[in-house]
Amino acid sequence: MIAEKMKNMVANSSAIRAMFEEGNRLAQIYGAENVFDFSLGNPNVAAPEAVKEAIIELLDESDPVVLHGYTNSNSGYADVRETVAKSLNERFGTKFEGKNIVMSVGAAGGLNVILKALINPGDEVIAFAPYFGEYRSYTNNYDGVLVEVSPNTVDFQPKLDEFEQKITPKTKAVIVNTPNNPTGVVYSEETIKELASILEAKQKEYGTEIYLISDEPYRELVYDGVRVPYLTKYYDNTIVGYSYSKSLSLPGSQDSRYALPARIRTVRMCLRRPMWRPVFWDSSTRRLCSRSWLPSVSMRRRIYPIITGTERHCIMVCGSAVSSASSRRERSISS
Repeated sequence: MIAEKMKNMVANSSAIRAMFEEGNRLAQIYGAENVFDFSLGNPNVAAPEAVKEAIIELLDESDPVVLHGYTNSNSGYADVRETVAKSLNERFGTKFEGKNIVMSVGAAGGLNVILKALINPGDEVIAFAPYFGEYRSYTNNYDGVLVEVSPNTVDFQPKLDEFEQKITPKTKAVIVNTPNNPTGVVYSEETIKELASILEAKQKEYGTEIYLISDEPYRELVYDGVRVPYLTKYYDNTIVGYSYSKSLSLPGSQDSRYALPARIRTVRMCLRRPMWRPVFWDSSTRRLCSRSWLPSVSMRRRIYPIITGTERHCIMVCGSAVSSASSRRERSISS
């Protein structure tokens, strides 16, 4: 007999997955070309050719023992973490070091690790409706309680008056998703500033720490000059998540990384897990290469992490205030 907790979770499992399975069933009956599937966020465009080339190159040229072995650090390769920190600092004006970076596997998996590190049974996690339904499951995984703020159906900016009323001494985290799934709305800078002000006030009122978790797999999917605020600029206890799945059409790759300030010691200890091997674009040779393939420190210094509007790795950033974002754009691929 399975656990009672799992019975409840299965009974209330993802409607998105159920729709996906139903779509597969209908496709077998009527043909895939006649079924329009808007359930899972699978891409309808192929990943860049460079991804396939990188995989082939890794298999052909890397030492298989190293390629398929564990990384040499539970937090990820030191030079990779330094490179990520440097890129974040140049793009967003942050002051991260390699020791603030932790590599992980998948944005969803990363969010689960963050919640496991933060919440005790009965702690509350606030989300703004409408939201990605799995937030409830991830919170339930660690016996937390998801508290829902009702939707603002006028412009889908968060209802901050209701939000303020729903923060309690048990509130441990707030999840925001901007650009939002499913509405597509980008939270304005004014909204973010007010939200941060509320959190600061509530931390002081209750003598607690409340973490703002920004889930940003859609950060690059904005148009007409719309700017997505970078949340560590507005609130110190912020964790920002980024994923390749939408911007590079790689939902199956499941890669992510975190940047956390040294002051969040408990979270950093809990996030240390075996991670995986990145693949980088060497801007001088125009080649993709793995960490194990890099021949020298000097070559490593020419390797830049993610960074054009549509080519970024999964990132989670928890951090100190930042200054104005850098306009520099670099390029890389990680896997």
